[in-house]
Amino acid sequence: MRNFFLYLLLIIVANTYGQQAVLDSLENLLPGLKGEEKVNVLNELCWQYGSIDIVKSERFGKQAMDLARKIGDSVLIAQVYNDLGTVYFRKSNYDSAILLYKHSLRIRQREGLKNLVAASNSKIGAAYQEQGKYELAVKFQLLAVRYYENSGDSIRMSQGYNNLARVFYENHEYEKSIEYNNKALEIFEVYNYTYGMATTKGSLALVYQELGELDRAITNFEEALELFKAINDNYNIATVLLDLGQIYRERNELQKGISYYKEAIALSGKNNDMHTYSMTSANLANIYTEMGNIKEAETLYNKALNIALELNISVVIHQCYRGLSELCSQSGRFKEALVYKSKQYDIRDSIYNIEKYEQLSELQTRYETEKKEQKIELLKAKDELNLSRLKRQRTLITVTIIGLILVVTIMLLWYNRKRLQQKAFLEGEKNKYRKKLLDASVEAEEKERKRIARELHDGVAQQLSGLKMAWQVISRQLQGEDKDKLNDITKTLDETADDVRNISHQMMPKVLSENGLILAIEDMLAKSLKYTEVDYKFEHFALEERYDEKIELSLYRICQELINNVIKHSGANFVSVQLLKNKNYLILILEDNGKGIKSGSNASGMGLLNIASRIDTVSGEINYEPGPESGTVATVRVPL
Repeated sequence: MRNFFLYLLLIIVANTYGQQAVLDSLENLLPGLKGEEKVNVLNELCWQYGSIDIVKSERFGKQAMDLARKIGDSVLIAQVYNDLGTVYFRKSNYDSAILLYKHSLRIRQREGLKNLVAASNSKIGAAYQEQGKYELAVKFQLLAVRYYENSGDSIRMSQGYNNLARVFYENHEYEKSIEYNNKALEIFEVYNYTYGMATTKGSLALVYQELGELDRAITNFEEALELFKAINDNYNIATVLLDLGQIYRERNELQKGISYYKEAIALSGKNNDMHTYSMTSANLANIYTEMGNIKEAETLYNKALNIALELNISVVIHQCYRGLSELCSQSGRFKEALVYKSKQYDIRDSIYNIEKYEQLSELQTRYETEKKEQKIELLKAKDELNLSRLKRQRTLITVTIIGLILVVTIMLLWYNRKRLQQKAFLEGEKNKYRKKLLDASVEAEEKERKRIARELHDGVAQQLSGLKMAWQVISRQLQGEDKDKLNDITKTLDETADDVRNISHQMMPKVLSENGLILAIEDMLAKSLKYTEVDYKFEHFALEERYDEKIELSLYRICQELINNVIKHSGANFVSVQLLKNKNYLILILEDNGKGIKSGSNASGMGLLNIASRIDTVSGEINYEPGPESGTVATVRVPL
């Protein structure tokens, strides 16, 4: 423990000279201190420098760890783990922070330090929240809040409320977030706790911003900014400046937004707060893009992207890829734009977790239920004290009944588990059989197409060609008699021969087997849209090889069916077809400018069912979305 003389000295110096004088005095004390006292001073320096100079903070924390390990005091070691974890939290290195916090937690649990165990749980929850792992965040925050509520520690209980409010905000439960923030603020104001009031004002501002109440949001941010400045918390000052810049950007007051962003970048860079630095740089790049300052925007996007990749900040990575793709498109670098767009789509899939909301609500319900159960158990305990004799008499009966219930329950669970396993096995076998049937059906259909195409080409087409030649000889001999009728018959023969040839090629395109997918699709588009009013554009990227015949044929048939749907149903006058390779997938994108797919429209037509069966045979997927302005975008992904 820090001794009384050291605390008295710190209070006198702080009141006389301010925070920097305190830090200088602490550093001057170090040479004359040893053992536990020196570890405590190093810990204090680590904490105090955290919001001013993160490099010094980390250095003092590591010195404290070396000395604490030499002393062998587990409580001291736990405290140093805790303070070093906060250093890495401020540096946005959340994996390292969680690791150190958990080391501290295990020691405190072993030593029975319940209040410090609760503090460790709260900090672990905060780190998981920054990583977007909300289920774990709520789990650890609720452990901390439950202890503080039971122990009557108002300040720390209100900090727990504040942390839960942030989690509800992240999950768009804004009313609950406001409720918990107001609970926390009420307690912080009673105790005049500046840091708590500042963080709560900031949290409320974020909620009001999401609700569109920008004036209330600005007021709360400005109050939070002044409170953080009062305690010289540079880390949070930079965060509030970032938020203010975002609000003024939303209000289209771009110059104010740029001013706040630049101030946040300068301060976060000085603090070595790379998380805030990367987010602010990406937001400032967005403004420069809107203003047409392409060169400056691209520089900022690349800086933000490098930091975000290093720290694994998914939201910033997605924002940078999207912005760089737009910049490259504007400057005519379409190949680079496509690469960035592909990376944007890849990172997008890892951001959104549709289970977050359900998990959070479930945990909150579980927590409220546990609180009620604790109250009920407390009442039961009082009753049991008054009826202890009766309880002893009933113990044997209760144990017997519980044992029987457990045995029956275990047997039922075992039986149910076996039944579910059998059902799952049978269902899996059915699915395999259906897959085989589908593959066989498609294969048989293709064989029949080949046979009919061959018969048409080698039989009917050849006979028509011979008939055409014979007719041309006869028509020359009968040139003087009904010349117009002869010409009409000749024309009909030509058209019939062409129709037979086209049907043969559509049923089994020769160009697909001989020249591959790209030329086959080009040929199909040209022939299918030749006599329509639909213009088209076909683009392909990164396709330099032939693929499995089954994949090429399926993609060709799917594209053919989609084009037929465009011609028959969409009312479009333009269609865009893109074919590209992305990592381990072949992707076909078809977009038209027609009337689009109506909500609730029938998705069981023959054409769509054919497409679905083709997709299943190659284990692919298809997605239909409304176009940016009109029409439909169909995206097909087939694994290689």
